[in-house]
Amino acid sequence: MSHENSQHIVVVGTKPDIIKQAPIYHELRDRGHDVVLCHTGQHYDHNLSQSMLDEFGVREDINLEVRGGVNDLVSGITAKLALYLRGFAERGGFPITYVHGDTTTAMAGALATFGERQALVHVEAGLRTLSPKPEVLKGWLEQGADLDWASFREQSIDRASWAKGSREPSPEQFNTRVADAGSDLHAAPVELNREFLLEEGFAPAAIDVVGNSVVDALEQAVAGSDKNQVLQKFPQMGDGSFLRFCVHRRENTTNRDRFNLLMDAMEALLEQGHHVLFIRLLGTESAIDNFGRRQWLEDLEARYGDALISTPVWDSYLDVVAAMSMCAVIVTDSGSIVEEANVLEVPCVTLRFGSDRSETFLAGSNFLAPPIDKDLMTSVIHHVFEHRAELSWDRVYPEKASAMLVDAVERRLDEGSLLISEEWRYGLQAKLR
Repeated sequence: MSHENSQHIVVVGTKPDIIKQAPIYHELRDRGHDVVLCHTGQHYDHNLSQSMLDEFGVREDINLEVRGGVNDLVSGITAKLALYLRGFAERGGFPITYVHGDTTTAMAGALATFGERQALVHVEAGLRTLSPKPEVLKGWLEQGADLDWASFREQSIDRASWAKGSREPSPEQFNTRVADAGSDLHAAPVELNREFLLEEGFAPAAIDVVGNSVVDALEQAVAGSDKNQVLQKFPQMGDGSFLRFCVHRRENTTNRDRFNLLMDAMEALLEQGHHVLFIRLLGTESAIDNFGRRQWLEDLEARYGDALISTPVWDSYLDVVAAMSMCAVIVTDSGSIVEEANVLEVPCVTLRFGSDRSETFLAGSNFLAPPIDKDLMTSVIHHVFEHRAELSWDRVYPEKASAMLVDAVERRLDEGSLLISEEWRYGLQAKLR
């Protein structure tokens, strides 16, 4: 395998894919590599796909146009992508496929390359959820509304408080494990991800810690964003007091009890005098309707006026970044937003039982508010809001992640060892004749 006959296929399917893969696509092109952008079609609404492609200056070369439920996406993407990649090999090329993170697209992409025995680079590899140990969570629940902030903060940044084993977020934790199982290069964001991969038996030489390309994307977005555009629509955000509140994970939006607790917690925060920017994603909208919360939300909007901004997800990533940077606290069940908050230096609260970006817990930029007790959730969020001025942390993700990742790929191409084999694992390639 060499630079000359290698084709680099950057695969995207979701909004986070586009945001984080675009800098890698540009880095490869800037170095003169033969690069193709393949869109699987997993996300196809304008504000989740085309608007992101436009903002990041990338154009899809092929769209597989796969639609349907999870199984339809997996089978469709696997079959269509495998056929597409096979064509490169039949023409004498060496395809190198890049999939990102823990999406269905990433998992199906890994299946396709594995079946074709072609090289796979897993961008953002090794995402594994850390959740509080049972005795730690029990202690937090017992405190509830009377949560002791000092001890809670101390436990949050202590690695000994956390353990692996969660299957949430689902199916993302399944997806990332499958993608890792088929990867030839694990591009891990931080040392913690390398630790997880080594624990699971992956070859050390197949893992490179290269940072997170979200930093490259954020730098571009911050440079191009204009807070005044957001303030023209929502001038009340200018005082920096808003909590950005969003939930979209399947485990939160398909579980009636969890979703109702989350909405009740948001209402309680408004009752306490907090200002809320409520972002409604597709899963959020479905849950609002499925669980009879539409009239409740309309009443809430009428009751709290300018203190509650309730809006569908925005088209512009630049506006999203500008708004996040003006918020006091970001309250979310997202993974990518937790990363962005760490870089933007805005404290974050995660509305789940754990996080696959647990490095942000240990850094002190992110705190857990599990959706099991309304008093505990509102107490955590209120404490983070009240203590936000004293919170500080080192950025978890370094700059120039895309450059580090492409460096790792090129180094392996120079060594002729991008595809993992037993000979490569033992360093015996030179013995082959």
